Amino acid sequence: MAVPILKTVRPRLVLMHRYSGLILSLVLFIAGLTGSICAFQDEIDAALNPDLFQAAHPDHLLPLSALLARLKEQRPSEPIAVLMYRPQPGRSIEAFSSSDPSDEESPLQNEIFLDPSSGFIQGLRPAEGCCFNRRALMPFLYRVHYSLDLGKTGSWILGLSAILWTVDCLVGLILTFPLHPAAWKKDFWERWGKAWTIAFGRSFIRLTFDLHRAISLWLWVILLGIAISGVALALGDEVFEPVVRAVLPTDSSEPPEQPQTPLHAVIIDEAESIAAAFVQSQGVHARPAAVLLAPDGSTATFYLFSNSGAVPTGLGSPLITVDMKTGRIISGEIPGKGALGNLVLQLQFPWHSGEIAGLAGRIVICISGLAVCVLTVTGVMIWWRKRRLPPGRQKGL
Repeated sequence: MAVPILKTVRPRLVLMHRYSGLILSLVLFIAGLTGSICAFQDEIDAALNPDLFQAAHPDHLLPLSALLARLKEQRPSEPIAVLMYRPQPGRSIEAFSSSDPSDEESPLQNEIFLDPSSGFIQGLRPAEGCCFNRRALMPFLYRVHYSLDLGKTGSWILGLSAILWTVDCLVGLILTFPLHPAAWKKDFWERWGKAWTIAFGRSFIRLTFDLHRAISLWLWVILLGIAISGVALALGDEVFEPVVRAVLPTDSSEPPEQPQTPLHAVIIDEAESIAAAFVQSQGVHARPAAVLLAPDGSTATFYLFSNSGAVPTGLGSPLITVDMKTGRIISGEIPGKGALGNLVLQLQFPWHSGEIAGLAGRIVICISGLAVCVLTVTGVMIWWRKRRLPPGRQKGL
């Protein structure tokens, strides 16, 4: 029964694949190209701006409280929102202020680079700078990748495109199946195996078709994962997380029973030690390297738990929020722990960025982004060629 059904619906699936591909072509090309570059964003940014990213005196690292005090002395009117205070060897410390850019006539210099041994500012740049100068290039390309540099409107465009792309990935896979014979017969697998190959020496358009089909098959799992995680990253709160929590069991972010902590106001260094002790009790033997500070100073959220300052592989880093008024941990997420829905949510960014497999994963993501560009170009070429052929000669392309 499967073959007759597939034969009946195949023309409709072909039309769906064709026109969804055309609708998505420009967005996917932009996202694929910028995504392949952003897989190595930090390395490229540091190479373009060594005066910002290379520490002037990397031999000593000040405590977190001392760094914040030095920042306060140098920029007293700008509250600090993010501080990545335990950098990789030889790198400077990065901080982001939470000042309102609308209050500034010129671009706000809200990304701050500090000498880790002194806390003195060695460079500044706008975090939202534009566009193709060496200071602004990588942040700009990253914004284009996650929002087309259009803010929330761009996020919705990318999120809806990712939903359509997810469906189209499934449709494209079905279209590679041979119509005859049935899937449980040996001939089916022999014929389907040919779809994974590229036959050189044939016409240019046929070679283009083989390239389009074979690349999509070899990278299908990766591309489907990128499409799904694209929905999660663009429309996580609006679409992805509610759906996951509706269909899969999830745990709250309430921390499990935690070690004894003081019930009084704590300074930032104490909060860091509390967060580190908590994750160690959960089996994570690394100290936090970054902190997110609430505007009113009520909480400190520690993340990037890594003794080297590098992003950890796997499902990412713990995310621990400490109440600065009581010293208690008010939320704690430990990667790899929780119900199935929590694991699905934790998987999305590491998969999308390739960080789930470290350097090898980022290389795969970089190649996959370029492959998406090839797929969009070859897809448009196939459509254009078909438009110019008589209906009787379109079969098989």
